[in-house]
This record gives sequence, structure tokens and C-alpha cells, in this order.
Amino acid sequence: MEEENNQLEFYKTILTKVSFDRILFEKEFNKALIGLSNKDSDELRRWKRKFLFDKFQSDLIRKSF
Repeated sequence: MEEENNQLEFYKTILTKVSFDRILFEKEFNKALIGLSNKDSDELRRWKRKFLFDKFQSDLIRKSF
């Protein structure tokens, strides 16, 4: 359980670091899904939706000023 959580956090860190490139982000995301359990894959999908939504909002706010 602890190891799975560490893997999930590891993939979140990697995805955050490569988020500047959409194609690389998707490639790493798909790689992460293969390496995670079903439960952690679902959690990563939820994290991705929130992360991209927050990033999109942040980009919009920055562009409006």
C-alpha cells in the first residue's frame, strides 16, 4: 500500500514537471496508467482532470492581465 502511494506521488511529480509539453504529458500519463493499480489509476485520472483544469484557469488569468 505504501509503495503504491509512493508510485502515485512519483507519477504526479513527473507529470507536473512535463506539463509544459502536452504530448509528453500524455505519453507519461499513459505510461503511469500501465504501472499503477486500478485504484491508483483512477486516482491519477481524477488528479489529471483537476490539474489540467487548474492549469487552464491559471493560464487564462495570466493572459487576461
